[in-house]
Amino acid sequence: MKKWISVACGLLFLGMISILPLHAKADVQMSLKQGSLEASYNVKIWQATMKQLKTQPGIKKVIVPKGTYYFNATLNVPSHIKLSGIHAKESNIVFSKLVTGLKVEENKNAREGIIQAENVTIENLNIRFQSGLKGASFASLIEVSPKFDEQNYKNYKTFRNITIQNNKLDMKEKGSSIINLGRIEHLIVKNNEVKNSGLQNGISVEFTNDALFKGNIIDNVGRSGIQLYRSNGSPKKVDKILIEGNTVTNWMQRFGKYNFEKSKANHITPDIMSDAGIDSYGPNNQNVYIQNNTLSAGKINQSLPDNLALLKKYGKKAYPSSRVLLTAIRLSGAKNAVVANNTVRLKGKDIFSFFTSNSRTKAGQTTKPGNILVQNNAFYADGMVAYPIRLFNGQIINKRGFELTKNRFSFSKKSQITNYYRTLVEVRLASQKLNLRENQIEDRGQKLGYLISAPAPLKELWLTKNTRNGKNWRNVRGEFLMKRVQ
Repeated sequence: MKKWISVACGLLFLGMISILPLHAKADVQMSLKQGSLEASYNVKIWQATMKQLKTQPGIKKVIVPKGTYYFNATLNVPSHIKLSGIHAKESNIVFSKLVTGLKVEENKNAREGIIQAENVTIENLNIRFQSGLKGASFASLIEVSPKFDEQNYKNYKTFRNITIQNNKLDMKEKGSSIINLGRIEHLIVKNNEVKNSGLQNGISVEFTNDALFKGNIIDNVGRSGIQLYRSNGSPKKVDKILIEGNTVTNWMQRFGKYNFEKSKANHITPDIMSDAGIDSYGPNNQNVYIQNNTLSAGKINQSLPDNLALLKKYGKKAYPSSRVLLTAIRLSGAKNAVVANNTVRLKGKDIFSFFTSNSRTKAGQTTKPGNILVQNNAFYADGMVAYPIRLFNGQIINKRGFELTKNRFSFSKKSQITNYYRTLVEVRLASQKLNLRENQIEDRGQKLGYLISAPAPLKELWLTKNTRNGKNWRNVRGEFLMKRVQ
């Protein structure tokens, strides 16, 4: 009886909301109850509150008060809602089941290609799964995306004007990606703490234009810190994707083992998994700016947890070498991109690459990299590095293929370069143009053999004032149709 009285009181509060004048701008504070036994009650209050507010015009600010509030179902957030906590340390939303947490609500009556939700802000909240939940789930803590369809490459938008800021998000290593985003026009994700994803990413985004990812701290994620999956950005400057000032640490912590065992169960040879801390998967990503970020992962003389677990489970014969590796920044299926002023620190036995760029083909669509500028970055390694820089299929767009300018590469004395020719840059598949200018290489252990190795034809190679340990370095090998050296 007490439970139903509580619900009735909550609904009476909602009735008071409904009789506010239409021009009222008062904030709405939810009458939630603390304690894990109140999860069902809180879901009902949430649902009723949002249902009432959908009938009110304008932007409505909904406040989650100070306290810890449990929920056992997905919480929808409709258009024109500014959902705010008091502070991310004070307003806590805890999910007691492995369900998607907050989901921006779509208008299911609108046809495909029409904006179905807009003007939503989620801020100042601490959102997490309850500790110790059992089972597997493809859930996210925040989802602004229609149902995922791998075969649907139509480039339309479903959401507009979405902001996610100043939150603390913790998945407790359950679920999929922590923030799952798709088909958004005008997106801001800034100043969030994002940690402990399940199998996938800290932040995952696809089919989105005009996006800013800034000042986020991302740690301990299953796959990538920030993943641009497919069709993000456009040739228009206003649609650019800006990834700026984020800190990404400890990626590739769980997905590699999952992929290996799933492939093995299906009698498929597992791929080497080397997804990046900041990653363009592709295809159709363009007008991407990755700048002023800090990325670090790995421990000196140690392998990644997935490699240790797989070796222990299957033995050296079935798992003779690491198949889960670290890449800092990857531009696959991307063109017209800038990677500038980032700091990368990689350690341990499982370093694949500082930076790699490749083509990507999916669903009959191919994007080859071109107009790629990598400039003023600082790359540090202490361990075994397979390919410091690895490039594929480069095309010339706006007179630029791949250009690496004024970067600093620093290898500890004990570091090893493990590719066959011990090269800094490998051009793996036929490419049109590579320009290396004023890069500084610190090779304390004298482990590098070549500046560039091009086992596939490279049409144009431009070298200008690159140094190794303070001396001009021009040592290259491969097939160059035109080479200009200064």
